[in-house]
Order: sequence, then C-alpha cells, then structure tokens
Amino acid sequence: MLRTVFMGSPEFAVPSLQMVHQRSQLLAVFTQPDKPRARGNKMLPTPVKSCALELGLPVLEPRRIRDQEVLDYLADLKPDVILVVAYAKLIPPSILELPRFGCINVHPSLLPRYRGAIPIQAAILNGDSETGVCTFFMDEGYDTGDLICVERTPLGPDETGEQLSQRLAIMGAEVLAKTMQQLEEGSFQRHPQPSEAEGGYTKPIGKADLVLDWTASPESVCNRIRAFADDPGAQTGLGGNVLKLGRALPWEGSGAAGQVLGSVKGRGFIVACGQGAVLVEKVKPAGKGWMPAWSFWQGNQLKVGDSLGS
Repeated sequence: MLRTVFMGSPEFAVPSLQMVHQRSQLLAVFTQPDKPRARGNKMLPTPVKSCALELGLPVLEPRRIRDQEVLDYLADLKPDVILVVAYAKLIPPSILELPRFGCINVHPSLLPRYRGAIPIQAAILNGDSETGVCTFFMDEGYDTGDLICVERTPLGPDETGEQLSQRLAIMGAEVLAKTMQQLEEGSFQRHPQPSEAEGGYTKPIGKADLVLDWTASPESVCNRIRAFADDPGAQTGLGGNVLKLGRALPWEGSGAAGQVLGSVKGRGFIVACGQGAVLVEKVKPAGKGWMPAWSFWQGNQLKVGDSLGS
C-alpha cells in the first residue's frame, strides 16, 4: 500500500481525498489556511480540511510551503508519492523531488489544452464538445509534466461550469485511483507533453471576465453565462445595478446589442446580441437570489426597448 500525502483545498478535491484515504496509507493532508468565506467574513476551513478532520486525518495549513520546517516534516514522513488536487500553491523543487514517485497532479482538462487556473470554465467559454481529466508528474513548469493517465468525456451543450466541476471531481478521483494502481504495479508510463499549451494558459477569474459582451455571438454569450453559473455568475448592467444571468440559449431576433426585444411566456426575456439574440431564463437581481427570468419580467423590472450593459 502506497504511503501518500495529499494536498488540496476546494470542493473539487474532496472526492479524490476520500478515495486516497480508502486505498492508501494517507500520512497527512495539506490545505490552504482558513479564510473569510461567508457573509460577515466568518473564518471557515477549506472543504478539504473539513473532510480530512471528519476522517481523523492530520491537517497542516502552512502559509509558506517552501519553509524548511515543511520540508523537514515531509522528509520525516517518507511518502512514496505526494498527490496534488487544486492546492493553489506552487510546489518547490525540494518537495517535487522528495517522494519516490515524485508529486502527481490531477488536472481537469485534456493537457496540454488549458493549462493554468480555470481549465473547466475555459472549455465551456470556447464551446468545446469534449473535455476530460488527466494525471501527470509535476515538474517546475505550470502543468507541463509528463502525462500518466488521460480520460475523455463529452461536454454537454447546456452543462454549466458548476455541473462540470462536480462531474470532473468524481472522474478525477477515478483517474487518480487508476494512476495509483499503476504506481503500485509498476505499470505506469510517462508521456511527455508538447511545449506549447493548446488554448494558452488560463488565468484566475477577474471581474472583467464575468461581464457579458452583447456584441458577441449568441453562442458566445450563452457559453459565458453557463461557464460562470451559478457562482460567481456572469453579469450585465441594468439601470446602474448589476444583473447576473444564470441560464440562456440562442434565440431568433435582431436589434441593437443588449436591447431587450420581448419575452417568451413562462420562460424569460429576449436580448439582442451581435448577430441574433438569446433567451434569458434565469437571473439574479442585485441583493436577491436566483429566480426564473419570467418572474423577473412579470415584476415589471424590465420592458421592451431597455438596454442591458449600462
């Protein structure tokens, strides 16, 4: 049985943590320190920390993973492999080289496509019909190490970033389990990646990424909405306030970009794009929760001729 250390932080990493706990000698769990994560700035643990404590595992939250005391602690553990799933810290060479099998990362894209911070959202933003999960041996680059296992999966045309993340989290745990089995059997193979990243490096989500460009195509607008649904949510301006959009689909119609063209009974309202229009079916007004766009329309919050984006 492998001696493992797990490093991860968000909900995406929890299925992998649970699997590693079941099928290895899990020595320690590293995660990000508690941060204010709710209204009122309450200090809350990461999902990985909460899960690890429930499993009775030792948890470490170093602010600097490069510190000598961290390296000394890991050296004393003598792990066969360090498994990394969305840890959000750059692992230094001194740790990469410490375990017998090095450090292995679970990445939710088909590397070398979409290296970086938001591979799940990037696949949706670009309208991909396929995505997947891979494991690779970490090196000093950013998602550049030799691949081990790659699993592909169709990406549904209506699948949101949140839905895809949940699905790939489970898939990631399965791919990691397969990888661990290959390590135990000595049957793993290394597949070097091309030096160039297909689709480039993805950067962390910024506020500008969430703002809808109504001059774009209907497909592009819909992809941005579903990539960021339901959290943090794509957004547009409405009368000086922010209106978040949670679901939309291409629709017939024409007009000035961002102009409200009408409504569809029981479904929502129509907004013109660069070439065509979209039917908005789910919204989140400022200070309120998500609601059907038809209910928002019926509340006289919007009328034909209004302009979104201002």
